[in-house]
Amino acid sequence: MFKRTKVTDGTATGQGPDAENWDGKEVGFRKKSKVPGVMITQYIEKLPEGKSHPDFTRKPIALTIQEGKFAFFKAIVTGDPKPTVVWSRNNGDVSDPARYQSKYDPNSNEHTFEMPHVKPDQADTYKCFAKNEYGQAMVTVVLNVIEVGFKMTKAPQQQAEVANCNFKKVLKRRSKVVPKAEEPEKKEGEIDPKFWELLMSADKKDYERICAEFGVTDFRWMLKKLNEMKREREEEQAEFVKNLSDLKPIHINADGTASFELEFDLLDPSSSIYLYKDGEMIPYTKELGDKMKHCLRKVGRKYIFSMRDLMPEDAGFYQLDVEDVNMFSTDFKMVDFLVKIQEVKAMEREDAVFECVISAPLSKLMWFGKNMPLEQGDKYDIEVSEDKLIHRLVVKDCMVVDKGIYAACAGIKSCNAWLVVEADKGAPKGKKSARKTTRAGGSGTDLQKVAQEQQQKLDKEREERKEKIKAAREAAAEAAAAEEPEKTADSGAGKDKGAAVEVERIDKTSVAATTTVAGDSGSGHSAGKASGGAKQDGSHADAGGGHSAGKASGGARKDGSIADAGGGHSAGKASGGAKQDGSHADAGGGHSAGKASGGAKQDGSPADAGGGHSAGKASGGAKQDGSHADAGGGHSAGKASGGAKQDGSHADAGGGHSAGKASGGAKQDGSHADAGGGHSAGKASGGAKQDGSHADAGGGHSAGKASGGAKQDGSHADAGGGHSAGKASGGAKQDGSLADAGGEPGITSGLSDILATRGQPAELTVKMNTDCDGAWFKDGEPLKSGGGISITKDANIHKLTIHSCRDTDSGLLRFVSGDLSTEGRITVGDVPEFDEDDLHKFSKPVIVRVGQNAAFKMPFQPQESLTVSWFKDGTELKDGGGVKIVREPNHSRLLLRDCLRSDTGEIKIQLKNPFGAVEATSQLIVLDRPGPPEGPVETVETTSSVIEIKWNPPKDDGGSAVTNYIIERQERGHSLWTKLGDVSAEKTSFRDRNVTHGKKYSYRIYAENPQGLSDSLETADSIMAGIMILSGPPGKPKVVSTSKTCINLTWTPPEDDKGVPIIGYQVEKRKKDTNQWLALNAINEPIEDVNYAVKDVTEGAEYEFRVSAINESGAGDASPPSAMACAKNPNMRPCFKDPEDFLVVRAGNSVRVKISYEAEPPPHITWLKDDEPIAPWINVINTEGMSQLVIPSSKRSDSAIYTIKAKNSVGEAFFDVEVRVTDEPKCPGPVELEQTVYGKVAVSWVPSPDQELDDRLYYVVSQHDSNTRMWKTVADRLFANTYTAHNILPGIEYHFRVYAKNDMGLSDPSQSPTWGANSNRVPISSNGVSSMEISFERPPSILVPLKVHTPPKGYQLYMTCAVRGCPTPNVSWYLNNTCINSDKNYYITNSCGVCSMYILRVRENDGGEYRVVAVNSLGKAECSTKLTVRD
Repeated sequence: MFKRTKVTDGTATGQGPDAENWDGKEVGFRKKSKVPGVMITQYIEKLPEGKSHPDFTRKPIALTIQEGKFAFFKAIVTGDPKPTVVWSRNNGDVSDPARYQSKYDPNSNEHTFEMPHVKPDQADTYKCFAKNEYGQAMVTVVLNVIEVGFKMTKAPQQQAEVANCNFKKVLKRRSKVVPKAEEPEKKEGEIDPKFWELLMSADKKDYERICAEFGVTDFRWMLKKLNEMKREREEEQAEFVKNLSDLKPIHINADGTASFELEFDLLDPSSSIYLYKDGEMIPYTKELGDKMKHCLRKVGRKYIFSMRDLMPEDAGFYQLDVEDVNMFSTDFKMVDFLVKIQEVKAMEREDAVFECVISAPLSKLMWFGKNMPLEQGDKYDIEVSEDKLIHRLVVKDCMVVDKGIYAACAGIKSCNAWLVVEADKGAPKGKKSARKTTRAGGSGTDLQKVAQEQQQKLDKEREERKEKIKAAREAAAEAAAAEEPEKTADSGAGKDKGAAVEVERIDKTSVAATTTVAGDSGSGHSAGKASGGAKQDGSHADAGGGHSAGKASGGARKDGSIADAGGGHSAGKASGGAKQDGSHADAGGGHSAGKASGGAKQDGSPADAGGGHSAGKASGGAKQDGSHADAGGGHSAGKASGGAKQDGSHADAGGGHSAGKASGGAKQDGSHADAGGGHSAGKASGGAKQDGSHADAGGGHSAGKASGGAKQDGSHADAGGGHSAGKASGGAKQDGSLADAGGEPGITSGLSDILATRGQPAELTVKMNTDCDGAWFKDGEPLKSGGGISITKDANIHKLTIHSCRDTDSGLLRFVSGDLSTEGRITVGDVPEFDEDDLHKFSKPVIVRVGQNAAFKMPFQPQESLTVSWFKDGTELKDGGGVKIVREPNHSRLLLRDCLRSDTGEIKIQLKNPFGAVEATSQLIVLDRPGPPEGPVETVETTSSVIEIKWNPPKDDGGSAVTNYIIERQERGHSLWTKLGDVSAEKTSFRDRNVTHGKKYSYRIYAENPQGLSDSLETADSIMAGIMILSGPPGKPKVVSTSKTCINLTWTPPEDDKGVPIIGYQVEKRKKDTNQWLALNAINEPIEDVNYAVKDVTEGAEYEFRVSAINESGAGDASPPSAMACAKNPNMRPCFKDPEDFLVVRAGNSVRVKISYEAEPPPHITWLKDDEPIAPWINVINTEGMSQLVIPSSKRSDSAIYTIKAKNSVGEAFFDVEVRVTDEPKCPGPVELEQTVYGKVAVSWVPSPDQELDDRLYYVVSQHDSNTRMWKTVADRLFANTYTAHNILPGIEYHFRVYAKNDMGLSDPSQSPTWGANSNRVPISSNGVSSMEISFERPPSILVPLKVHTPPKGYQLYMTCAVRGCPTPNVSWYLNNTCINSDKNYYITNSCGVCSMYILRVRENDGGEYRVVAVNSLGKAECSTKLTVRD
């Protein structure tokens, strides 16, 4: 670990207590402007009267303009005295009058900053300062300049340095990451310290990327060392901070600044915080100022570091330390554009494509269109290549309004270009052209080639780093082995020494995958046995062969490297020790009588024992870490026993020449234990295993016995055969599978269909009952070892191993041995997986407000047999209701409509196929108003001048923190609530100082967050300011009047109100013979007057009453009780209430006469008809206060005057009601006309038959003449049978109608004969002179026909034509041959031959053929037209 240099002076400029005054200026007072983005500094605390500091009423607006155009900024400032305005820029000066001109217009009060013929080097952040003697106002504005064309010879501009900010002299602290200028010369393959600093601050998902970047491939070693370093770092951090969390790497924001964040709590608030860039301390301020580039702000527990005015030199390695301990490290990289976006010319309704290539992989660029950020959606497609170097923006369905400047931003680097959209001239006028399927634009270069070259360059750099690190590690391992030779103990003369081979695998999902592969054994010269050690990672262990009766056993390793053991010349044994780091340990064979015992080790290094010629004993020591202990073998009567192991690695025992015994050690993890075989009468027994891997026993020359070990998982146990009198027996199995000995050839375990994961090994095994040969075939083609396939045979077991499965390995595999065969299909596929960037994007919480829709989208690679499921809080979601699930071949979307606060929770998507499943998790946060504060409201203090209340925070903050509480107050007796103020979220109490002694107040509290106000928490009871002051008793109540439903009271106010105003009274009652007083009104509902009507009484009961005065303190003493009052009505003479004296009923209907009355005691009711008793069939219904006379079915004879008589002990009353039963009158008789004098006609008629039955019947006369052709009433309410019509003119025809009318209505009319024209004409003789008769009669004809109409739907329509004919024709209108004269949807008129039809609102079904038909006695005429209704 790198140690930090201790320094005495640890404070840099910008990081000490005077960080805000680092430039030496006097500190002013910050003021807030009404215009956002304006920073105001006031020089003095209190301004003189009438004076003001500068401020902006209009600030400059950011500008993006093409090179060579006229650029300008405008601003309007205020202040007294009038401020001076100065313009400047961040990186350069504005003193050149040819390029910069400042102007002022006194009429509009506008300050203008102009740049004629703007150039690219003028693109910068500009500042406008307004100053006077009382303060300064400052605002910034950005100018972007679009270059015209690409200039190869243009050198990059040099950025101006800040001359007055030389911090290097005072920056004495150093980070663990040494600055590049001071870095010592690195050794070949040495890892950069940045690697470890980045890993300790990174998420686990970023480990692979960081390792690949720095060329580290040994994940096991990296993780082990990283965990050690993390423990040390956490111990150091615990001395200064606690709760370190939420580490967010540096990123570029939309406003052009870069920032990183972390959260922690300082144990000592006075601890110093330091920032480093590439090992050098950098100054910072607490907020972005005019000159400070870096800022470190604290928001709650969160610390936010930010940089503004980004430049390429800002790229580097940033660290944040508290005192001498690092808290966070992040790397800020700059990306450049290798190919920039180009101008695109597209036709309307065509897609436009902008594409670019960047220098380093980046998952997302920021795209802008016309200064607005663009996102993936219906209008825009944002595409990224697999290597993340090629980025595209597709503007879909281009319209003319889409033209403008589009830009791609990668950090501080950006490029932009125009989109020109040309209108489609071939489109129909007024309509959109058809959507085009073509794309316009592109870079015009081979982007794929450029990206491949860049990718090869990056891969080459990465491989070079890997090779350097690998070479350094190998050199270090060799040096360590040379320095400590004593750690490797070799005994005997072995022919070959084992070599350590490092096998490294990098897997995206795990550090190391575990695969089971059989261990292979070498063969010895004579009766020897060689057994390969078992390994946990699936690599094999081989044992060399000895010359005679020798045994060689390879050691087991946890990391998958090979451990080999050499073979001895004669009866010797060599056994390799096991190591956890993968290095080998070899044991040689001994010559004579020696005894060697391997010592026990806890660190996993080997302990080996040499072997002697005779009577020697070698025993392997036991180990706790799982490495093996081997014992050498002796020539005679020797015994070698393998040591037991707790981790399951093997223990081997060597074999002796005669009567020797070798027994394999037992293992808990299922790796094998082997026993060597002796020359005669020797016994070798395989060790028992719990995991089902095999245990083998070697065979002896004569009378030897080999027995297979028993297994718990049902896998096979095999026994070898001896030369003579040998016995081979299959081991017993607990799962019932067969263990076969020799016999007829047969397949005991065949092939079956399997699924294999792409890139992982797969193994197929066929077991025969005898040792025989066989062949493998794939899809009918023979298979041989090689090309990633290994075919092995171990006695009667045949194996086919595919080392790394590929798609081409899928197919039908078949094993054939003689006439026997078995087959199975292997299918290669992938477990579903997500793209890391998509997974990171999906993992970000989705935050919506209540009522909004929440959408989740997860892309994935298209696969067959892929099942997509969505879950919320572990429950699977189904499509329907408020849930919408869309499944596309390459993505799935989830839409939750109208979200509620209760919908907050975990959202999970699961992809599943036959090879496995993968899940991605996100969070849904639904923001809402907070819940009401928790009650009850406690009264902390109440005095005559102060009331203090207290409450608890709400249970539910609505998803965002409560910002403050709002308190309102209501004075008792008032309906108005008044806002008193608000308090911060940390404070849950409030002191109300504006109270009046003795008055009561109610309070309610609201919680507020960014989403709005909560419901209120209200005090249960009113709170009184100070102590209670009650009023004296009012005067004794007096009973004003009584009735059976009401008792009226009155009283006088109290004589002593104790100085507190009375707001009302409370009335109580007590029933006679009871002791309980009952309140008639609540205290909070006082009676404001001094009289009251008590309606809550029982008829006949007696009551007494008392009254209390109410003030702000409550109800005072009660008054003396009133006298007893009985609830009953006073005696009164009957009287009728608003009766009706006339009633008309149609004959046959029922008659109901209702009369209401008042009387005490209740009267006796009598009804009379014309002063005679009523008939029995007439019903009388009497109820309290009302009497009703009912005639069920009335007749004319029921017409009469009905009299009601009400009589009680006080008096009596009468009332008459006239009832007239009638019907619609019959029409009058024939009408006669007679002219008595010139100009007058007497109209007479026969009376209606109902005239005698109905004395209210009268007549109505209507007149019609040929001039007006209208009927008009000329006489009404005639009780006679004659009428004289006046103003009767000659030559005009008259008609009269006479109606009879009564209370039921009009009768049918009686029609008079025609009067006038020719009725009194005297015929004149021609005296023999002939004359020609002239007739005006003619058939109908169409003068003006109908016109064609095409009105829009919903509009009004007039349709007219002109018709003539004599006599006047009858005109009919038809729509599609259907008469519409009586249809109310059409208003049809005919005035003097002009026929019109009017439709108020045209409907779709109004369209069709309209036809007008005019008919009279002489003929018919018609015309037609068509009406078309437009949408």
